[in-house]
Amino acid sequence: MPLRVAVLALGLCALPALGQPAKAPARPGPDRKGAGPGTGQVIGCPSLANYRMLMHDGAAAAAALLADPKADHLGCTLVTRSEITGLVDRVTLGDRSYECAGLPTTTACHWMEAGAAARPAPAAAPKR
Repeated sequence: MPLRVAVLALGLCALPALGQPAKAPARPGPDRKGAGPGTGQVIGCPSLANYRMLMHDGAAAAAALLADPKADHLGCTLVTRSEITGLVDRVTLGDRSYECAGLPTTTACHWMEAGAAARPAPAAAPKR
């Protein structure tokens, strides 16, 4: 009897997942760098974790989410490349590099994929 209850419980736990559509894999490539080639804008977020969540399905999906005023933007916004005052920080997670761009309107830098800002990387600290 306990075995039947355990099998039934496992079956009921898996049942809701059967009706859910499969999530599309994240698209690699230049589409993930920003709001699109030639637009002059990139997507930036004050939190790297939020940037990675927003960009999971690609830049086109992220731009569509940012265009929806009722959606949760996770603090992210479209940033014009000319607004960027410089790159403040850089980090590599796994095989992807990210840069944090300074903006004149806030003290918090905004994270984006490396190279998206089209600015030189921050200077390395001198070694002592």
